[in-house]
Amino acid sequence: MGQFVFKMGDSVSSHEEVLKRTHEMVTYFIEKPDSTILMDFSGLKFIYPDYALMILCSIKHLEDLGIKVSGTIRYSDNEAVGYLSRMRFFSSLSVKIPQSLKREYPDSFVHIQEYNEGNQVEVLESILRILRANSDMEDDVYASLDYCFNEVLDNVLNHSTKDKGWVVGQYFPNLNSIRLMVCDYGIGIREALKEKYNFSGEKALLSCIEEGVTNGKGQGHGLFATSEFIKMNKGWLSIISGEYKLDYNENRIIVTPCSNWQGTCVYMRINTNIKVDYKKFTGKYYDYKEHLFGKMFT
Repeated sequence: MGQFVFKMGDSVSSHEEVLKRTHEMVTYFIEKPDSTILMDFSGLKFIYPDYALMILCSIKHLEDLGIKVSGTIRYSDNEAVGYLSRMRFFSSLSVKIPQSLKREYPDSFVHIQEYNEGNQVEVLESILRILRANSDMEDDVYASLDYCFNEVLDNVLNHSTKDKGWVVGQYFPNLNSIRLMVCDYGIGIREALKEKYNFSGEKALLSCIEEGVTNGKGQGHGLFATSEFIKMNKGWLSIISGEYKLDYNENRIIVTPCSNWQGTCVYMRINTNIKVDYKKFTGKYYDYKEHLFGKMFT
């Protein structure tokens, strides 16, 4: 028996650094499943919600493998740990913490939550409702986000071979931007496309945002539409799967090696104040925004 120390401080400032730590943790517990963990958040002053989701989903992956992750959490009574509490990071791990950490924050974030086929629509609508209520989001951006985010949620349930995924998000008013992430610990993009394509891990990520690339269980439109939305919106899209990470914006597309992630993470940063032409990537035969707003007020 050993102990894995997961130290999360302010030096962690990218998805790549979180990936490195989560990969080390997963590898350690697979090799030594009877070990315990020390999660040290004592030096943490700030954390993005998507970083927290990646940590949580890694632990859920270990539990899915039949490995019980238990141990100790070390923390300070500060804003960052209070934020993690409100984001339901600790409660999602069945960890109880003192009430003093549960400070009140504006409802400009979507707490970490699991979704499945039964509650996908409810989760999507609650996320969009919170983000719209707390931001000055353009109607066209709202319609685009509703369309693309639903496609991303669908991808997990249709292609990962798992019956659930995890999601989190937050609006940052000083930046007029939203950060959203969807994670799963399924088979990953390369394996999902293997039924039709003999792609390398790098080629699989480059191809998954091309229109029409699919394993036959969908139309190959969801990630293509999402990438078009991100490009028009001058936002940012990252897709992490296996040992590669794709980064995409209006200026470039690049795939780089990274620490292994079992499954897929899709991260989006969206500007709420930059309009887009949603008609270019939504339904060709009907007006998606008209359909969406008509449904909202019915």
